[in-house]
Amino acid sequence: MSNSISFDFLIKVLRKVFLFQNLPDHLVKQLSESITTQEFEAGKAIIEKGDEGNAMFVIISGKVKIHDGNEVVAEINEGNFFGEMALLDGEPRSMSVTAIEHTVVAIINRNDFFNVLNDFPAISKNIITQLTRHLRAQNDVLIAQWRSREKELNDLVEKRTEELANKNSELMLVLDNLKLSQQQLVQQEKLASLGQLTAGIAHEIKNPLNFVNNFSQLSLELLEEFKELTDETERAEILTDLKNNLEKINNHGKRADSIVKNMLNHSRTRNDDKQLADLNKMSDEFLHLAYHGMFANNPDFSCYMKTNFAEKLPKVNVFSQDISRVLLNLFNNAMYAVNKRKKLGVMGYEPSVSVTTSTVNNCVLIEVEDNGTGIPETMKDKIFEPFFTTKPSGEGTGLGLSLSYDIITQSHKGKLSVESVVGQYTKFIIQIPV
Repeated sequence: MSNSISFDFLIKVLRKVFLFQNLPDHLVKQLSESITTQEFEAGKAIIEKGDEGNAMFVIISGKVKIHDGNEVVAEINEGNFFGEMALLDGEPRSMSVTAIEHTVVAIINRNDFFNVLNDFPAISKNIITQLTRHLRAQNDVLIAQWRSREKELNDLVEKRTEELANKNSELMLVLDNLKLSQQQLVQQEKLASLGQLTAGIAHEIKNPLNFVNNFSQLSLELLEEFKELTDETERAEILTDLKNNLEKINNHGKRADSIVKNMLNHSRTRNDDKQLADLNKMSDEFLHLAYHGMFANNPDFSCYMKTNFAEKLPKVNVFSQDISRVLLNLFNNAMYAVNKRKKLGVMGYEPSVSVTTSTVNNCVLIEVEDNGTGIPETMKDKIFEPFFTTKPSGEGTGLGLSLSYDIITQSHKGKLSVESVVGQYTKFIIQIPV
């Protein structure tokens, strides 16, 4: 900690930060002891886009701007924080941060932050709330930009419509169809931008947000090219490209939405009732659902699915929605593992996923086994931890197995364990009391 700032003052500053308001006193003191401070003059960069995301910053005094090049996304001052997204997902910084005036910041490194998170998991709710606020603030700027772009496109539609109206009656049908297509394009772009940019609030939200921005920029460039063209074939090709871009924006928005749901589900408390469920039927349904989901995203995917269901398996009192979530997560992971091994080009390899049910000691067992890549011994103790994932960035939130573990062990008083040998197999075993 800097000699110019007292320990007690730093604690007071942290207490003003919404993220740490509910943090126990001993954790605030612990965090304060590990914090360093740094001063920045006006115009000095605190974070450069692309920097390593290994710390977050709390503004002790002064004011900063968050920007991408010359485009300012937000301005924040004392008591606010920044840099938390890259800290959570460990990815490079997606934005730059520059001091607007003389600014003093407290620097919290990743290890210290996650130590606090592990000791006080309830802080996750504050993270979700604050990230939502930050994202909504950024959306105000982005929505204004989208409205401006929408006006440009409407002006272009009107101009082209007027030009086409001066041609002969044989082209009137083409004119009407083009006008309708352009109006739909304006509406889709508006809805997509609002939907995508307000959906994501979690540690990988930066990735889908960057995709949205990139495809939007490409669309703008296409619109500029569209203004200069008169050939209907070329214009139709550009409209097709714009539609493809919108579809990509939509896909990445859905990705952000799934991240949010996983975060909220991880901390949500149930208030509905358990009901008797046929776990054989549920396992079969979600096994095929996982297969079709993988196939939809990977048209060359194939996998042998084997079921070995115990006859007269007793029905079990469960939260059906939660058990469905656990099964789907395990099946998706299994499909992912066998697909990953198949892509390695192992000679004679045939992807296989099997599901076995049985009863042992007044418990129903569900075993999900795949012959995929396997889990290294060093990672077995971590796979049920929140935010831990072996998947590349953008493909896993790190909450699926953690959430599944909580559902089985806490909500259903059961057990969830794993067996695995790298390069041979992985087996997850669910055990639920009857």
